[in-house]
Amino acid sequence: MQTGERQDVYKVYNKIAAWFSANRPTGIMEKKCLDDVIAHLPAGATILDLGCGTGIPILQYLTDKNLNVTGVDASSEMLAIAKTNFPATEFILQDMRKLSLNRKFDAIIAWHSFFHLSADDQPAMFALFEQHLNVNGLLLFTSGTEHGEAWGINGGENLFHASLDTAEYETLLKKYHFKVLTHKINDPDCDGATVWIAQYTG
Repeated sequence: MQTGERQDVYKVYNKIAAWFSANRPTGIMEKKCLDDVIAHLPAGATILDLGCGTGIPILQYLTDKNLNVTGVDASSEMLAIAKTNFPATEFILQDMRKLSLNRKFDAIIAWHSFFHLSADDQPAMFALFEQHLNVNGLLLFTSGTEHGEAWGINGGENLFHASLDTAEYETLLKKYHFKVLTHKINDPDCDGATVWIAQYTG
């Protein structure tokens, strides 16, 4: 049985932040997916990068497109690096499960972050996504394909991941008034990620 931080994965990122910053690929493997979102957004759109990490490369790519990005992460060590990388950007230290910004955005991106939550914690996030999006705003997140848990290793530490199954995500999105625009399993254009893009219809 794997041992590691299952409930609060951000604590692992606090341990490996320096390693992650040095070793995370800086190529924008997510470019196609991000461009698909950007294509639906107004100029100067507001974006919430949820689980922003160090800000490289996703937040960097979005800010280079003149979008107004706010970064949220629960790891204080990752955010410290992000603030050094992007001193002009707003960063907020918060567990996404407790997200309460009293603001709405044109898009929320939870790339390889949402899937660190347990299957028990993931469903409640969709109400928070709804609360933080403008009507017609977009949600981009990555997931697995089946209900279950998996462990990986980053920086010598066990790293927890979980997923619901496809039907569960579809049900949650519909419940919270999202229309699925894109669902690609193991998308070769985005480094094999399983990608969801959904629009909040209000």
